[in-house]
Amino acid sequence: MRQIFRLIICCTAAVILCGCDREREQEKAHPVIPGEITLTATSEQMRSDGQDVVEFTVNVTDEQGKVHNVTEYAEIYLDLEKTPLTSPSFTTDKDGEYLFYAVYGLALSNELVITAFNDMPELPADPQEDNVSFRHRMLLVQHTGATCVNCPRMMESLKALAEDDAYNDLYHHAASHSYNDGESDAAYSEAARNVSIAYNTSGLYPMLTFNLTSTAVGTDLSEIKSQIDALKKNTAAVGIAASAKISGDDVLVNIEVKAAQENDYRVAAWLLEDDIYSLQAGMSESWHNTHNNALRYAAGTVSQFSFAGEKLGHLSSGQKAGKVFVLPLEETWVAENCEVLVFVTAPDGNGNYDLVNCVLCPVGEAVTYDYK
Repeated sequence: MRQIFRLIICCTAAVILCGCDREREQEKAHPVIPGEITLTATSEQMRSDGQDVVEFTVNVTDEQGKVHNVTEYAEIYLDLEKTPLTSPSFTTDKDGEYLFYAVYGLALSNELVITAFNDMPELPADPQEDNVSFRHRMLLVQHTGATCVNCPRMMESLKALAEDDAYNDLYHHAASHSYNDGESDAAYSEAARNVSIAYNTSGLYPMLTFNLTSTAVGTDLSEIKSQIDALKKNTAAVGIAASAKISGDDVLVNIEVKAAQENDYRVAAWLLEDDIYSLQAGMSESWHNTHNNALRYAAGTVSQFSFAGEKLGHLSSGQKAGKVFVLPLEETWVAENCEVLVFVTAPDGNGNYDLVNCVLCPVGEAVTYDYK
């Protein structure tokens, strides 16, 4: 595939040289803005059903750092096609990987690969089409590590929390093993390291963050419960249905989101793994060496400091939107012990995104909307 990409670049150079006249014509109507050109898409995965559509955007970042949307003035190419797309969108009825790049003036964008597939996990039926009253769950991210001598204290508090019937239905939990480089921690992952860099702003271990905000508390159970009490809601802004299955070396996740409140929403999917054995520093009981809900892969990353998810768009109350993610499996991960955490975020009014609801879907199973 890399050789094909290199060939594309060579062919593109010829296209650019032949396009000088076109550029001069463009400059008359729209002077070319110098800077770095970036091609993005609404999603890098899509259904190969001839109906699912991916929309492209071409931006230029000038020397002052200002971003300009130049999509209407750029040309977007598919693989080795000699002519650009007729519109900044793509649909297909064939499985495969499709490589795109954009040309703006004499500048060439990054390469962007869109994966299309039809081996789609089937979503469960909506049992209450007219209902928009959903159960709310928050997300607790545990920043931890097998070589962290103080981390068993947090493990014990989370175990007690899970065994408390008044609290265990109010949240889902992901363990971000990021304390060291992973050489002595079988539950470590690059995704966990990145999540902890983004959200464990204190750099202290162990630590909890709630709903992907900077709010954090220590290991005391009463403090954790107090934070949950402050964040719990009677109903959620959205409901989530999901289905996950193994396809080759990947987990395919089909997601549908139904809005209760009108807003702009994003969605993400994290792959978690249970029953990972890794000797825990500071352990006092054998169960400390078995690690659950360990974050393996995070789809829907916005930037190095935001995991808010891919755009779903603006949804009105009762309106639905879907998204598909491909989560790669590594050889050392046990697929049968994996589950997918799906969460939805919305703008909080301060330039950040608040996690408004989440669900857990075991691989090979499906979950429908959880109505109140």
